[in-house]
Amino acid sequence: NTLFFSPAGVAQYIDDVPSGDVFTYSSELLSGNALTVHRGGKGTVFGRNGPAGVIEINSLKPMQDQRVEVGLEAGSFDRLAFRANVSGPISGSDVAHSLTVYHNERDGYITNASLGRETDTREARGAHYSLFFSPGEWNARVKLVKEDINDGSQRLSSLFSPDPFAVGSDLEGETQIERGQISLHLDRELGSGVFKSITALQDWELDPSTVDLDLSPDPISTSWIQQDQSLLTQEFRWESDEQGNPVDWRVGLFFMDKDTSGDTTRVFPAPPFFPVFTEDTTFSIDEQEIAAYGHAFFNISEEFVIDVGVRAQETDTSIDRSKTSPVGVAPVLDDQSNTYLSASAGFDFNLSEYVSIFGRSATGFKPRGYSAFMNDPSMAAFADESSWSNEIGFAFAAIDDTVELRITGFDISIDDYQLERSVPESTDYLVINADKVSSQGVESEIVWRPVPSFVLEGGLGFNDVTFDRHIDPFSGADLGGLEVPFTPEYTIRGSARYSFENGFFLQGTFRSIGETFFDESNAGLFREGGYEVYDAQIGFRNEQFTVVVYGENLGDEFYYTFINPQIFAGTPGDPESYGVRLDWRF
Repeated sequence: NTLFFSPAGVAQYIDDVPSGDVFTYSSELLSGNALTVHRGGKGTVFGRNGPAGVIEINSLKPMQDQRVEVGLEAGSFDRLAFRANVSGPISGSDVAHSLTVYHNERDGYITNASLGRETDTREARGAHYSLFFSPGEWNARVKLVKEDINDGSQRLSSLFSPDPFAVGSDLEGETQIERGQISLHLDRELGSGVFKSITALQDWELDPSTVDLDLSPDPISTSWIQQDQSLLTQEFRWESDEQGNPVDWRVGLFFMDKDTSGDTTRVFPAPPFFPVFTEDTTFSIDEQEIAAYGHAFFNISEEFVIDVGVRAQETDTSIDRSKTSPVGVAPVLDDQSNTYLSASAGFDFNLSEYVSIFGRSATGFKPRGYSAFMNDPSMAAFADESSWSNEIGFAFAAIDDTVELRITGFDISIDDYQLERSVPESTDYLVINADKVSSQGVESEIVWRPVPSFVLEGGLGFNDVTFDRHIDPFSGADLGGLEVPFTPEYTIRGSARYSFENGFFLQGTFRSIGETFFDESNAGLFREGGYEVYDAQIGFRNEQFTVVVYGENLGDEFYYTFINPQIFAGTPGDPESYGVRLDWRF
C-alpha cells in the first residue's frame, strides 16, 4: 500500500546496508546467499525502522581458495541470462575480493497490435564488487554496486480487453533505471562485544518512464516521469560477540538523509476528450532521520528467554513542489518534524526438547510525510501511522529433524493507516490516512522429511485486514468493515523435493493466493478472485555442475498481480514458460 511516497512497512537490508523506499528495491538480489525474514516490529533491533518486519540478506565472505562460478540460462520468450562470480584471496596479500557480474533479458509478454510487436521487453545488467581487508585491529569491507535496467513498456492491459496479453497503444513505452551504491563496512572487537560501522551512499534514478495511460491507438493520455532518490545512511552498532551469555544485546545509532525528486509530465483529456490538458510537476521531498535503538535478550535459564527493546527517532521532512496546469495550482512548500518512540517485548519458553512456545508484543510507527502529486495543498501532507502488534505461537521439532512445525497467531491494531490511492476524475495520486485498521490471522510453516532424500515443505497464512473506521475523503462513503486493498485473504505455498543418490533430483512447487481487492470500496471490477500457480523442475547436481530443466506456471493460470482503478488496467501474471539452467563451479 506504500509504493511511492510513504515509508516502507517492511525494511530491507542487504549486507547490513538498508534500502531506500520500496520503488528503489533491486529485483536482482545476486548477493543473497542467506535470507532471513524477521516478522513484526523490528525498530528496536535494526537502524532502519521496520514497523512490520525486516528482510535481511547476507552474502558469504570469500573462501580461502579462489572460486569461480558461472551460470547460464535460456528459456521461453527468448529468455537469456548470464551470471559469473569470482571470489577468494588476492595473490600475495591478505586482501580478498568478490566480483559478480550478470546480464539477463527476455522478449515481452504483451503484444501491441498497433506497433506489431511485443513491447514489455526486459533487460538488466550489473556488477557487485566487494574488497575485504584488515587494517590493524579492524576488519573492513568496501562494496560497490552498479545496475542498469533497460525495460520496455509497463505490463499493463485494459480490464475490458478480450485478450489481457494484447494492447493497441500508440506509444511503445519504456522504463530506464540506474542504481549505484558504495559502502564502507568496519568492525572490531571492543570490550565484551563487536563494534560495527556501516556507511553507505546509494543513488537510484528513473529516467524516463513513459506510459500510454489510455492504452489505445489514439494520442489521448500519456505519462512521462523522471525521478531519482539519493540515500545516505550511517549506522553504528555494538552487539554481544557470543550467543548464550546471561544477557545478549545489541545497541545502535542510525542516521539517514534521503532526497527524492522528480519531474513529471502528464497529458489527459477533458470532456468530451478534447482539449487535451498537460500538467507538469516538479518536486523535491527531503527526509532526515536520527535514531537510537537497543534490544536485550535475558537468558533466565536454558529453557526460558525474555527480550525487551526500545527505539527513539527524530524525523524531519520537507517538500518543495511546483506544478503548471491549465486550471492553476498553488505551489507546496512545507516542512514538519516529530519524535517517535517504540518498544517491544517477548519470550521464548522450551517446554521440552521438542516443543517451545513464544510470544511478542511491539509498538511501531511510520513517520508523517508528503505526497507530490496532489493539487490541493491542504491534502499534500499525511499523518503518522502507529501500530500495536501481538503474536503468540508454538514450535515443534522432532529430535531426528524429520518434522519441524511452527504456528503463530497474530493481532495488529493500526491507527491512521497510510494508504496510497488515486483521486477520482483526475491524475492526482496521494497518501491518505484511514482512521483505524485491524489485522488478525494465523501463519503456519511445516517441514517433513519422511526419509532423508524426500522433503515436503508447506506454509499457510490467513489474514483478515479490514477498515474498522474509514471515510472516503472524496466521496464521503463509509468504508468501515471493508477489506484493505492489496492484502490477500490467504496465501498457501508448498514444495516437494526428492533427491537421488546419484545426484538427480525432482522438485515441484505451488503457491495459492486468495481474494485480493485493489481499491478501498472493494469493487468487483478491481478484484482478483484468487489463483494457483504450479512449477516443476528436474535436475542434476554434483560438486562442479548443476543442470536444471524447469517449467513455470504449468497450466498457464491467468491472474492479475496488480490492478490500477484509475485507468481500468491490470498487470497479468507471468504466463507459462520453460527453460534450462546450467551452473558451473571450479
